Amino acid sequence: MKCQLITPAVGTTYLNRNGQQYRCLRVIDPEHAVMERTSDRWTLTACRTWQFEDGTIEWDRSIDCYWPEGRPSHG
Repeated sequence: MKCQLITPAVGTTYLNRNGQQYRCLRVIDPEHAVMERTSDRWTLTACRTWQFEDGTIEWDRSIDCYWPEGRPSHG
């Protein structure tokens, strides 16, 4: 399946190929974006995000991972 390097759009929610949804909170530069998993607010910086033909995304690696307030949120 073909994919292309993208810069995620702030405020957009994407389906990761792992089945989880992530919302783009902030773009740092074209290859780094702060993403939040919508199910529990796990937050990370995605490095080099790829989007596949079916609309799903993956990134090469993640850094600076954390839960806001130090714990998962299930609300």
